[in-house]
Amino acid sequence: MIEIYKKLPKTNCGKCGVPTCMAFALKVKNAQLKIRDCPYVARENAESVPRKPTITMDDNYERVSNELEVEAKRTDFKESARAIGGHFEAKNDQETIRLAMLNKSYEMRKEGLFEDNTYCHDSWSKIIMYDYIRRKGNKPLTGDWVTLGYFPNTASHVKAFQRSAEEKIAATFNKNMNGLKIRSKELGGAESQGKMKADYICRFDLLPRIPLYVCFWDADEEFPASCKLFLDSSAEAYIDIEYLAYLVERFVEVFVK
Repeated sequence: MIEIYKKLPKTNCGKCGVPTCMAFALKVKNAQLKIRDCPYVARENAESVPRKPTITMDDNYERVSNELEVEAKRTDFKESARAIGGHFEAKNDQETIRLAMLNKSYEMRKEGLFEDNTYCHDSWSKIIMYDYIRRKGNKPLTGDWVTLGYFPNTASHVKAFQRSAEEKIAATFNKNMNGLKIRSKELGGAESQGKMKADYICRFDLLPRIPLYVCFWDADEEFPASCKLFLDSSAEAYIDIEYLAYLVERFVEVFVK
């Protein structure tokens, strides 16, 4: 990692989407980014970085999910279920936490995470669920609606988040408010009011203690539709914010299908 860092500008400009050059170097080392993703790295420096073709991003996700699984299995299931809004059940000497993510039902057992009674092999689902379970957030919702940029170390991700999430919803349902309402209902959303003045507000529970508020302004004669996504400020107590950003983007992919 240090050798990679030496080839970087060391300005922490954030244009690569990572807050610091050191963090960027670590992601390159772990095959999560390529050194040429830094706009200021000279070509000869990029080509001189040792390549490890046998290591992929999927390999790293699987490694992280395996590490988190070990921690989640050690968690007091009853205590965790109470803290995160899951349903605890002990039957035939088997403890289980049942909870939903993106409107899908999952079971956390001592053997790992299961979906439809089958062990879950999706690394990102496991990462998010294991992190959520092991943290045992146990913090009441504050009622304060915040954007992703409210949380620490997210400033460099905000523009990319707007493109991949908010603008995508706005473009999909531009001049189609009825379609937005139908899709919201299909995904278990509940129409909401309050914190924002918008043409339509809908709440979705990404996880039992992590609500997402979709605020939508319909198109008019001057402007196209627009959308803002809000989270409760308590979210960082329940899940790593990087995982949360991915979860929101995953929700949007399902929402606009």
